Amino acid sequence: MTKRSRRANLVLMFVVGIGVAMIPATDGWAQQKCKQSGKNLAQDSKYVQQHMIDTGDIPGHQVRIMEIHRTPSNATPNCEGLKIVESWNRGYSDYVNGNGRAWGYRVYVLENGDKIFAQYSGNSHTMLNADGSKKGTYTGVYVITGGTGKYRGVQGTGREFSNFNIQTGFNEAEWEEEYWIEH
Repeated sequence: MTKRSRRANLVLMFVVGIGVAMIPATDGWAQQKCKQSGKNLAQDSKYVQQHMIDTGDIPGHQVRIMEIHRTPSNATPNCEGLKIVESWNRGYSDYVNGNGRAWGYRVYVLENGDKIFAQYSGNSHTMLNADGSKKGTYTGVYVITGGTGKYRGVQGTGREFSNFNIQTGFNEAEWEEEYWIEH
């Protein structure tokens, strides 16, 4: 065998070895993803608390902290066959007349007691209706950051669109997400 053919065999063995070594890693990369969507109805959503502080720089500029509790009456089972029985949104906003950034944290509680955690951020816009009432909309994204029990290692992303009125306590949302569980 010549030096050249030995070198070619060595390179071939190296390439085949790397390819074989990658096979188990590929299984880990191919996590099963769950896609779902839903709607949080207004009658299932309640502002538990809100605190607004005028910033003093321009009229209508406020910072706010808030907490929303939801108990979905229309929940459907997720890919693991579990329904969300309640969720908590705890967040902040920086609004000028109801327009601006909003961000915070979310906890979903599933019917078996497991929890899923997420962080959200987005923007709100408030319009004055012809009758003088206000209509707020929020558009944002969230990142699923972890969980407990079966959902330890859960990761994912989602989008949300909400209608709200801070003064009356009205809040409803539509969402869609994709998640997977790292083992």
